[in-house]
Amino acid sequence: MDEHKRWKIKFSILMIILIIIIYGSNYIVLGDGEHIISYVWTHLGFIPVDILVVAFILDEIIEKKEKEAMLEKLDMLMSTFFSEVGNDLISQLSSVNKYKTNTENLKSIKDWNQKDYENKLAELKDTSIDFSADIPVEQREEFLENLRDLLVNKREFIVNLINNPNLLEKEEFTGLINAILHLDEELEHRTDLALVNDADFGHLNGDMQRVYNKLVHEWVYYLKYLDKHYPYMIALVIRTNPFDEDASVYVKE
Repeated sequence: MDEHKRWKIKFSILMIILIIIIYGSNYIVLGDGEHIISYVWTHLGFIPVDILVVAFILDEIIEKKEKEAMLEKLDMLMSTFFSEVGNDLISQLSSVNKYKTNTENLKSIKDWNQKDYENKLAELKDTSIDFSADIPVEQREEFLENLRDLLVNKREFIVNLINNPNLLEKEEFTGLINAILHLDEELEHRTDLALVNDADFGHLNGDMQRVYNKLVHEWVYYLKYLDKHYPYMIALVIRTNPFDEDASVYVKE
């Protein structure tokens, strides 16, 4: 028998002895056995009630705390995602987007507060960002190759993310990862990107738009999270803002 079990047995015996001493002394001094029995019986009746309350309320509190801790870890995981692939993907897609004016207000994100983030997230949830890759025909192959290389190089990282069972708790982020994997698969199957014609490029454009919309939403959510919990971390993200062509990692002021 290990030390832990011996300690439990010794403690249990000690408690039983104390119960006998307390109720025994009560009977010897007061001589009222019926009162003692009634008192014990009444409190025994409350044991199922106590167990019921503890089982539901305590379990609910523990489950809530565990879920909050898990979501906290998933939110921090987004930091790694954007560092590894998200920011580069935004930069590549934003650089060719015909409708850059739709994301102009994301340049001023350094001046936003929590309400501004919430308003933007609500806007992104209700409406899609216009996206169309405006690339001369002669430059399409190079652009698609660069995009494919990025996704291929980061494929293992992305697959590891989707294998995280806790990620199912974040539907939007899961949708983004699935969209990226689909675009990766589309490009991977096109061994010769020089053969991509206008119709085929239009199909790929739809896949890129899906990724871009989800990517922007998650980027804004990520900054909202940093602004609330880790304001010292958001400074670097703002200085490397992928929507601001003039952004610089070097501190100038």
